[in-house]
Amino acid sequence: MIAALFDLDGTLYTGHIWQDLVRHHMAARRHRRWVAAYLIWNMAPLPLYKLGLLSRTTYFHIWGETMGWLLRGWPLADAQALFEELAEEQIVPNVRPDVLERLRYHREQGHLVALVSGTFAPFLEVIACRLGVQHAIGTPLEVRDGRYTGRIVPPLCQSEGKPQRAKAYLAERDVEIDWAASYAYADRNTDIPLLSMVGQPVAVYPDEMLLAHALTENWPVIGEVES
Repeated sequence: MIAALFDLDGTLYTGHIWQDLVRHHMAARRHRRWVAAYLIWNMAPLPLYKLGLLSRTTYFHIWGETMGWLLRGWPLADAQALFEELAEEQIVPNVRPDVLERLRYHREQGHLVALVSGTFAPFLEVIACRLGVQHAIGTPLEVRDGRYTGRIVPPLCQSEGKPQRAKAYLAERDVEIDWAASYAYADRNTDIPLLSMVGQPVAVYPDEMLLAHALTENWPVIGEVES
Protein backbone atom coordinates (compact mmCIF):
# COMPACT_ATOMS: atom_id res chain seq x y z
CA MET A 1 0.00 0.00 0.00
CA ILE A 2 1.24 3.48 -0.90
CA ALA A 3 0.56 6.22 1.63
CA ALA A 4 0.22 9.98 1.21
CA LEU A 5 0.71 11.82 4.51
CA PHE A 6 -0.30 15.47 4.82
CA ASP A 7 0.66 17.89 7.56
CA LEU A 8 -2.14 20.35 8.40
CA ASP A 9 -1.03 23.78 9.70
CA GLY A 10 0.82 25.75 7.03
CA THR A 11 0.65 22.85 4.57
CA LEU A 12 -2.91 21.85 3.75
CA TYR A 13 -4.40 24.65 5.85
CA THR A 14 -3.14 28.23 5.56
CA GLY A 15 -3.69 29.00 9.24
CA HIS A 16 -2.70 27.58 12.61
CA ILE A 17 -5.02 25.73 14.96
CA TRP A 18 -3.70 27.26 18.17
CA GLN A 19 -4.38 30.74 16.81
CA ASP A 20 -7.91 29.75 15.84
CA LEU A 21 -8.59 28.51 19.37
CA VAL A 22 -7.12 31.63 20.96
CA ARG A 23 -9.17 33.94 18.72
CA HIS A 24 -12.35 31.99 19.44
CA HIS A 25 -11.88 32.10 23.20
CA MET A 26 -11.05 35.80 23.23
CA ALA A 27 -14.01 36.70 21.00
CA ALA A 28 -16.36 34.56 23.10
CA ARG A 29 -14.84 35.96 26.33
CA ARG A 30 -14.42 32.39 27.47
CA HIS A 31 -11.51 30.46 29.01
CA ARG A 32 -9.40 33.62 28.91
CA ARG A 33 -7.37 32.76 32.02
CA TRP A 34 -5.97 29.65 30.38
CA VAL A 35 -5.43 31.48 27.09
CA ALA A 36 -3.33 34.04 28.95
CA ALA A 37 -1.40 31.31 30.76
CA TYR A 38 -0.74 29.52 27.47
CA LEU A 39 0.55 32.63 25.72
CA ILE A 40 2.67 33.86 28.63
CA TRP A 41 4.20 30.43 29.26
CA ASN A 42 5.14 29.93 25.63
CA MET A 43 6.36 33.45 24.92
CA ALA A 44 8.76 33.31 27.88
CA PRO A 45 11.38 31.17 26.04
CA LEU A 46 11.23 33.40 22.93
CA PRO A 47 14.40 35.41 23.80
CA LEU A 48 16.37 32.17 24.16
CA TYR A 49 15.05 30.99 20.80
CA LYS A 50 15.93 34.31 19.15
CA LEU A 51 19.47 34.10 20.57
CA GLY A 52 19.92 30.59 19.23
CA LEU A 53 20.07 29.09 22.72
CA LEU A 54 16.92 27.06 22.16
CA SER A 55 16.40 24.97 19.04
CA ARG A 56 13.38 25.49 16.84
CA THR A 57 12.30 21.91 17.43
CA THR A 58 12.37 22.38 21.21
CA TYR A 59 10.62 25.75 21.03
CA PHE A 60 7.73 24.45 18.93
CA HIS A 61 7.55 21.33 21.09
CA ILE A 62 6.84 23.51 24.13
CA TRP A 63 3.94 25.19 22.28
CA GLY A 64 2.54 21.83 21.20
CA GLU A 65 2.82 20.11 24.57
CA THR A 66 0.87 22.85 26.33
CA MET A 67 -1.77 23.50 23.66
CA GLY A 68 -4.17 21.28 25.62
CA TRP A 69 -4.43 24.13 28.13
CA LEU A 70 -6.74 25.80 25.61
CA LEU A 71 -9.32 23.09 26.37
CA ARG A 72 -8.54 22.47 30.04
CA GLY A 73 -11.70 21.55 31.92
CA TRP A 74 -13.93 21.47 28.84
CA PRO A 75 -16.59 18.74 28.61
CA LEU A 76 -16.03 16.53 25.58
CA ALA A 77 -19.39 17.49 24.05
CA ASP A 78 -18.62 21.23 24.27
CA ALA A 79 -15.21 20.74 22.72
CA GLN A 80 -16.67 18.60 19.94
CA ALA A 81 -19.15 21.35 19.09
CA LEU A 82 -16.27 23.84 18.94
CA PHE A 83 -14.27 21.53 16.65
CA GLU A 84 -17.23 21.23 14.29
CA GLU A 85 -17.76 25.01 14.27
CA LEU A 86 -14.12 25.86 13.55
CA ALA A 87 -13.75 23.15 10.92
CA GLU A 88 -16.83 24.41 9.07
CA GLU A 89 -16.30 28.15 9.39
CA GLN A 90 -12.53 28.60 9.52
CA ILE A 91 -10.47 25.63 8.44
CA VAL A 92 -12.17 24.08 5.42
CA PRO A 93 -12.68 27.49 3.71
CA ASN A 94 -8.94 28.18 4.10
CA VAL A 95 -7.51 24.95 2.74
CA ARG A 96 -4.91 25.49 0.01
CA PRO A 97 -6.54 24.54 -3.34
CA ASP A 98 -3.29 23.28 -4.89
CA VAL A 99 -2.50 21.02 -1.94
CA LEU A 100 -6.10 19.80 -1.74
CA GLU A 101 -5.79 18.87 -5.42
CA ARG A 102 -2.79 16.69 -4.54
CA LEU A 103 -4.74 15.07 -1.74
CA ARG A 104 -7.62 14.27 -4.08
CA TYR A 105 -5.20 12.87 -6.66
CA HIS A 106 -3.78 10.41 -4.11
CA ARG A 107 -7.28 9.42 -3.03
CA GLU A 108 -8.23 8.75 -6.67
CA GLN A 109 -5.12 6.61 -7.08
CA GLY A 110 -6.26 4.41 -4.22
CA HIS A 111 -3.46 5.52 -1.92
CA LEU A 112 -3.91 5.58 1.84
CA VAL A 113 -4.37 9.28 2.60
CA ALA A 114 -3.83 10.53 6.15
CA LEU A 115 -3.58 13.83 7.97
CA VAL A 116 -0.59 13.77 10.34
CA SER A 117 -0.51 16.76 12.67
CA GLY A 118 0.20 17.95 16.17
CA THR A 119 -3.44 19.08 16.26
CA PHE A 120 -5.65 17.44 18.90
CA ALA A 121 -6.65 13.99 17.61
CA PRO A 122 -10.43 14.51 18.05
CA PHE A 123 -10.23 17.88 16.26
CA LEU A 124 -8.13 16.42 13.44
CA GLU A 125 -10.70 13.65 12.98
CA VAL A 126 -13.42 16.26 12.42
CA ILE A 127 -11.27 18.08 9.86
CA ALA A 128 -10.37 14.83 8.09
CA CYS A 129 -14.03 13.88 7.86
CA ARG A 130 -14.90 17.25 6.32
CA LEU A 131 -12.19 16.74 3.71
CA GLY A 132 -13.13 13.16 2.92
CA VAL A 133 -9.95 11.76 4.47
CA GLN A 134 -10.29 8.42 6.22
CA HIS A 135 -7.24 8.58 8.48
CA ALA A 136 -6.34 11.26 11.04
CA ILE A 137 -3.17 10.90 13.11
CA GLY A 138 -2.97 13.65 15.73
CA THR A 139 -2.10 14.21 19.37
CA PRO A 140 -4.49 12.53 21.83
CA LEU A 141 -5.70 14.52 24.82
CA GLU A 142 -6.03 13.18 28.34
CA VAL A 143 -9.63 12.83 29.54
CA ARG A 144 -10.85 12.52 33.11
CA ASP A 145 -14.48 12.41 34.25
CA GLY A 146 -15.71 13.39 30.79
CA ARG A 147 -13.52 16.50 30.56
CA TYR A 148 -10.18 17.35 28.99
CA THR A 149 -7.49 17.77 31.63
CA GLY A 150 -5.29 20.07 29.54
CA ARG A 151 -2.58 17.45 29.16
CA ILE A 152 -1.63 15.54 26.03
CA VAL A 153 -1.06 11.80 25.81
CA PRO A 154 2.59 11.64 24.65
CA PRO A 155 4.33 11.50 22.32
CA LEU A 156 3.34 14.81 20.79
CA CYS A 157 2.64 14.27 17.07
CA GLN A 158 5.35 16.70 16.06
CA SER A 159 8.91 16.39 14.76
CA GLU A 160 10.12 12.84 15.56
CA GLY A 161 6.70 12.12 17.04
CA LYS A 162 5.04 12.29 13.62
CA PRO A 163 6.70 9.19 12.11
CA GLN A 164 6.37 7.41 15.47
CA ARG A 165 2.64 8.02 15.66
CA ALA A 166 2.06 7.34 11.95
CA LYS A 167 3.83 3.97 12.09
CA ALA A 168 2.09 2.99 15.34
CA TYR A 169 -1.32 3.99 13.96
CA LEU A 170 -0.86 1.90 10.82
CA ALA A 171 0.62 -1.06 12.68
CA GLU A 172 -2.41 -1.13 14.99
CA ARG A 173 -4.57 -1.52 11.89
CA ASP A 174 -2.30 -4.13 10.28
CA VAL A 175 -1.65 -1.88 7.30
CA GLU A 176 1.63 -2.51 5.51
CA ILE A 177 3.05 0.54 3.76
CA ASP A 178 5.59 0.68 0.95
CA TRP A 179 7.46 3.63 2.42
CA ALA A 180 9.87 3.95 -0.51
CA ALA A 181 6.91 4.56 -2.85
CA SER A 182 4.96 6.73 -0.40
CA TYR A 183 4.53 10.51 -0.19
CA ALA A 184 4.61 13.12 2.56
CA TYR A 185 3.75 16.83 2.40
CA ALA A 186 4.86 19.37 5.02
CA ASP A 187 6.00 22.97 5.45
CA ARG A 188 8.52 23.24 8.30
CA ASN A 189 12.04 22.02 8.96
CA THR A 190 10.62 20.37 12.09
CA ASP A 191 8.73 18.08 9.68
CA ILE A 192 11.92 16.65 8.18
CA PRO A 193 11.54 13.40 10.19
CA LEU A 194 8.12 12.86 8.56
CA LEU A 195 9.36 13.79 5.10
CA SER A 196 12.45 11.60 5.42
CA MET A 197 10.45 8.47 6.21
CA VAL A 198 9.05 8.30 2.67
CA GLY A 199 10.63 7.97 -0.75
CA GLN A 200 8.58 10.85 -2.21
CA PRO A 201 8.81 13.85 0.14
CA VAL A 202 7.37 17.21 -0.93
CA ALA A 203 8.09 20.56 0.74
CA VAL A 204 4.91 22.67 0.71
CA TYR A 205 5.11 26.45 1.11
CA PRO A 206 8.28 25.72 3.08
CA ASP A 207 10.03 27.85 5.65
CA GLU A 208 13.56 28.89 4.71
CA MET A 209 15.24 26.04 6.59
CA LEU A 210 13.08 23.37 4.99
CA LEU A 211 13.53 24.97 1.56
CA ALA A 212 17.30 24.83 1.92
CA HIS A 213 17.10 21.17 2.95
CA ALA A 214 14.71 20.35 0.12
CA LEU A 215 16.97 21.96 -2.48
CA THR A 216 19.97 20.06 -1.11
CA GLU A 217 18.05 16.76 -1.25
CA ASN A 218 16.38 17.56 -4.61
CA TRP A 219 12.92 17.29 -3.09
CA PRO A 220 10.00 18.79 -5.02
CA VAL A 221 8.68 22.12 -3.71
CA ILE A 222 5.11 23.41 -3.92
CA GLY A 223 4.40 27.09 -3.35
CA GLU A 224 6.52 30.02 -2.28
CA VAL A 225 8.78 29.98 0.75
CA GLU A 226 7.10 31.05 4.00
CA SER A 227 9.04 33.56 6.12
